[in-house]
Amino acid sequence: MGRGVVVTGGAHGIGKQICLDFLNEGDKVCFIDIDEKRSSDFIKEHPNNLFCFHGDVADPSVLNKFIEYALEKMQRIDILVNNACRGNKGILSGLTYEEFDYTLSVGLKAPFELSRLCRDELIKNKGRIINIASTRAFQSEPDTEAYASAKGGIVALTHALAMSLAPHVLVNCIAPGWINVTDNDDFSPEDRAAVPAGRVGTPKDISDMVLFLCRQDFITGETFVVDGGMSKRMIYHGDWNWFYKV
Repeated sequence: MGRGVVVTGGAHGIGKQICLDFLNEGDKVCFIDIDEKRSSDFIKEHPNNLFCFHGDVADPSVLNKFIEYALEKMQRIDILVNNACRGNKGILSGLTYEEFDYTLSVGLKAPFELSRLCRDELIKNKGRIINIASTRAFQSEPDTEAYASAKGGIVALTHALAMSLAPHVLVNCIAPGWINVTDNDDFSPEDRAAVPAGRVGTPKDISDMVLFLCRQDFITGETFVVDGGMSKRMIYHGDWNWFYKV
């Protein structure tokens, strides 16, 4: 019997690729997304074993209905992938308390609530929780306080859940770097050279790590940076062709 997989933000980009790869593994997948058109188009492309629930994960009542729907369609939940997050404003662009709280609701509160709602199913099935963070949990550009806070929080949530749900459920986190989620891959030589791996990342790079973490049975509580080595590069003005303009 195929596994039952729950994915948030599954209609586009990384989340969509994760859904596709689990389908290719022979699993059933139920995703939630706020984008109704993209969700509908995705379902039309893959009518078998793919189920969609339209809604905003910031609303806890929606999350309850989503998990009820997922269980109705799949009869089981083995894997929860917390991928959804929105919001890039910060203190310089007039981010309000309400907007900050909304980003945390999508990117941090929802992953906790879904983990709570799926807990019994995941324990019963010796399941997996995979949280999608970002390298912005560890480094920042200006004016990104909301997104960085949500992603930093989900890193901490990961190791906390791993201890609470051990040994029945393994919980891990992936921190993507620069991932191209568009159809345009026409990057400049400078863009490619900025990444030590020599290219910009793709959703498949992240999905491959998700599948690996769901196959293994020893790693838990960890966060894996998948960024082509970009966050490991030491940068000094004037060294190795790096120049900072002021």
